[in-house]
Amino acid sequence: MLHLDPASPAHAMLGKTWTPAKGAALNRQLRLNRPVPVQFILWIRGVLAAGGVGAVIRQSLPPTLELLALAILLSGLASVIIAGVETRHAGTLLDALLGSITGLLSAIPGFFMGTFLLYSLTIRLTWFFASGFAGPQASWASWVWHEVLPVATLSLTAMGPWIRQLRACAGEVLQSEFVRTARAKGLPESRVIERHVLRNALPPFLTQVGLSFSVMINTIIAIEVIFGIQGAGMALIGALNSFFFAQATTVAFVGVSHLAGSLLADLRIHYR
Repeated sequence: MLHLDPASPAHAMLGKTWTPAKGAALNRQLRLNRPVPVQFILWIRGVLAAGGVGAVIRQSLPPTLELLALAILLSGLASVIIAGVETRHAGTLLDALLGSITGLLSAIPGFFMGTFLLYSLTIRLTWFFASGFAGPQASWASWVWHEVLPVATLSLTAMGPWIRQLRACAGEVLQSEFVRTARAKGLPESRVIERHVLRNALPPFLTQVGLSFSVMINTIIAIEVIFGIQGAGMALIGALNSFFFAQATTVAFVGVSHLAGSLLADLRIHYR
């Protein structure tokens, strides 16, 4: 599809100095005059080659994976806890209050959440660092303090839909026959919620978590720009600004993350 566009890498790299002769020479140098299947194979080799795009991915991916893993762990645990509290107090004022908060979190985009936290907790209150992750030589306290705002931004953005999904599934499980049987046997309500309700409501929740990977990747790009984190998101932004065909790498990266999340969720449910 990129080849259907009249623009080309030669135009992007040569700019105003482009001429048909210079463009043809650069295309030969970059081997873009080869057939499209051959170009695709050469592109894959370039992505994986040492010193090429693969080197950029290896340098930029660890901060992004660190942020993603911490946010998934934190927001997953918080979602289970909050959904459990809502389910245990179903129909009460606490349930309505928590439901309103999670609905609000579901409506706030990540870039707004990150900007708000940065302004309120860094610029106004100066509690946290404004940008960047702590270096490899930093102490544990410094590492945690640098991570708080980016991880909190991604976690709060993901938590809203996750809690609503888990709460809805738990509400359906509450009407099941085995739940009424467990209550009739005299089991404590907390044990009924933990062992019977939440356990059976988790599979759809895990599916949503897996399908949220691509959305979280998009949010991470905004978070890395806001907090100045030199991760994969910043690398993708730099690639898009510098080279036209890097859009293919960006689309492939987001697409693979979406497929990987979906596959992990399906495997988890299948072997449950």
